[in-house]
Amino acid sequence: MNIVEVEKLKAGMVLSRTVVDSRFVVILSENTVLNEKHIAALKAAQVPAVHIKDEYELSKLFQQVSSITRKDSVFNNNFERVAKLAAKVFNEIKEGGEIKTAVVLLTAQILPMVDNPASTNYLFTLSHRSTSLALHGERVAIFAGIIAKWMNFSWDEIRVLMIAAFLHDVGKFKFPQTLLAKTEDELSAKEMMLHRSHPQIGAALLRKLKFTEPIPTIIMQHHEHVNGSGFPHQIHGAQIHLFAKIIAVADAYDNLIIERPGFVKKTPFDAVNYLMRNQYTRYDPAICVPFITHLKDSLVGSTVTLSNGRTGRVIFYPKDFSAMPTVVLDDGSQINLNCSANLSIVEYHTS
Repeated sequence: MNIVEVEKLKAGMVLSRTVVDSRFVVILSENTVLNEKHIAALKAAQVPAVHIKDEYELSKLFQQVSSITRKDSVFNNNFERVAKLAAKVFNEIKEGGEIKTAVVLLTAQILPMVDNPASTNYLFTLSHRSTSLALHGERVAIFAGIIAKWMNFSWDEIRVLMIAAFLHDVGKFKFPQTLLAKTEDELSAKEMMLHRSHPQIGAALLRKLKFTEPIPTIIMQHHEHVNGSGFPHQIHGAQIHLFAKIIAVADAYDNLIIERPGFVKKTPFDAVNYLMRNQYTRYDPAICVPFITHLKDSLVGSTVTLSNGRTGRVIFYPKDFSAMPTVVLDDGSQINLNCSANLSIVEYHTS
């Protein structure tokens, strides 16, 4: 890995680290293959230098060694294999083809990733990957399956849930990429109406493709909120299918941790905080509590960088409504981040 001044960058170089600005907004993600527009964006943001992969890191030998030594290599290989099938499924949707059998096969291939206790950590390492509908659907299916497993659902129930989770945004398949790249706050009134139509479009499409209930209903309801503030029908509480509530949490979590240019870089700690603040309004606490509890457990032992630049390791997460952990710093001192309003976690590493 080399540190290269932005003025000396050339098209074709590959970033080895995500580039963020002073507000931690992502400028370019890790593994971006630079072009002239990327370099111009870095200059405009007044970034002095970036981390670039050297020849060895780009070599096949490095990739082979990495795949052998990394603990997540098997998971990543499985994810990549399923991602190719997921992309084919969404291409078939665009072309009006039959997808039901392919989705069932795809779900069967995702199930082993659900059963992997380290999947939530491994998925975060892939957070710089494409935000395509297919990849987002794959990740949400895995998260939804993990939540259902933690809630002691049967594998037959999990399969149905994961089919719905993979297809939850299928109603967006004809939306322009410019719309898909925006947050809800950035949408115009016309774009917001189109965005809010996607659950109905998706449910209608799946009924046309002969998907049986409850899958179309789950798709229709995955943006409803337990307090009635969601869409498209503003239903609430028990009116919302339980699987739709699970997908809503999985969808929110993936949207928070995925790394996208122009968005603030988030960590699982930010996601825990968000879910805790919204678990009695947008989401069902019966789903949020087990998800948050297991997430907290999985984060203990991870390495973090704080907003003051210091690094440390998560050693304790309170078993209460505290959103942040206690961290031991490199010098041995401890900080309870719940009592340190001016500090936050800005980088997270699984080990």
